[in-house]
Amino acid sequence: MNEWEIEELAIEVAEHLDGFSPLVRPGHPAYLTGPAGARLVVHPIWNQRGRIRVLGVYPGGSRGMLPGLWRHEITVTAARGAKFVAKRIERRLLPDYRRDLLACRERMAKRAAENGTRAEIAETLVELLPEASLTENERETVVRWRLDGASGSFTVYGDTTSAIEIRAADRELTERIAYAVQHRST
Repeated sequence: MNEWEIEELAIEVAEHLDGFSPLVRPGHPAYLTGPAGARLVVHPIWNQRGRIRVLGVYPGGSRGMLPGLWRHEITVTAARGAKFVAKRIERRLLPDYRRDLLACRERMAKRAAENGTRAEIAETLVELLPEASLTENERETVVRWRLDGASGSFTVYGDTTSAIEIRAADRELTERIAYAVQHRST
């Protein structure tokens, strides 16, 4: 099947799937977009004339960020028509894909909330310790600071401070830092 035939098939299949609409752009794969962010990509199978692969995709690279997400795909004979393809998608692909897509969205929302809390804690520490340096990656934020003879670091994972190290600080500074961290993390 060529690109034009795949695009036409995607348009016709969308008519038979509740809540789905085609997304067809020249030079890009044909998609079926549906409720709750569902996206199905339709590809021809190059070595099996008349067959297509329909693959459920997750939002923005989340499969790499969130381990354990299954790959959902089916192959179907396109020659049997759009209604047949839609029935196969509805029966064989969508039940498990929808379940895993919902789980993916919940995990992404939880991670975004954790990142927001982590950013608040780091912001508080940087305000409290103006000479602090900040290092971030996908899973943690490290705040390193030096104030006169005192120094330390905070490693924040998710929504909690996981490691606090303070060296040579007086009691007042230690209490201010502890209060700020406790106040922001609750």
